[in-house]
Amino acid sequence: MQRKVKLATLMLVVLLLAALPVLGDDSDAFTIQVQAQGTVYVPPTKAQMWVGAKTDGATAEETLTMSHEVMAAIIEIVGKYTAPDLVRTSEFNMYQKERWDDFSGQSVPEGFTLRHVFEVQILDLAKVAPFLDEVTQAGANIIYGLQYGVQDNRTPREEAYRRAMEEAWWKANLIAEANGASNLVLEHVEEGYYYGSSYEIEGTSLTGGELDSYMPGQLQMSVSLQATFRAEIDD
Repeated sequence: MQRKVKLATLMLVVLLLAALPVLGDDSDAFTIQVQAQGTVYVPPTKAQMWVGAKTDGATAEETLTMSHEVMAAIIEIVGKYTAPDLVRTSEFNMYQKERWDDFSGQSVPEGFTLRHVFEVQILDLAKVAPFLDEVTQAGANIIYGLQYGVQDNRTPREEAYRRAMEEAWWKANLIAEANGASNLVLEHVEEGYYYGSSYEIEGTSLTGGELDSYMPGQLQMSVSLQATFRAEIDD
């Protein structure tokens, strides 16, 4: 009996709620969703590259000794151009070489090879060219991956975010006005961040006013946003 009474009470509450008018249904408002992007170009403030030497020797000991001599000279030069905390060992790999012997029909050991490579960052871009000249003369025969970046990208990122939001509001306002609406309210924002490089030279030279073969151009920093607004139709 009590169960039937509870069930009847619950059904009565449901019917009463269904009979109430729907609140918050604003037919004079609609949602606007836009995509926007903010882009900033900044001069690079650091260069990064991989520098080292490949050494061949008849024995492992001989190979290590010759490699040490070359790398010691390279390390000395690296110390002239950058700080120790901007250098790290990227590769140290020694392996035995082999050649195929047609007479015996098998591989025959033929000495050793050692690859020793540093990852180096240089903060003065004007020093990149002379640095590469010196390490090459010192025996570096592995040089690759020259790329440019910025030490602190927070400030240009902030500007990119501001530009993206300005574009989002601009687009939303255009759409609202075209539909006779106003009173925009930002409801939701999603963002995606991209940091890449653009090797187009813009403005003055980045190496003290003189062009050289290592000109990096400027770096492009972009921020993408997807923003959702609510607009009310004007009476």
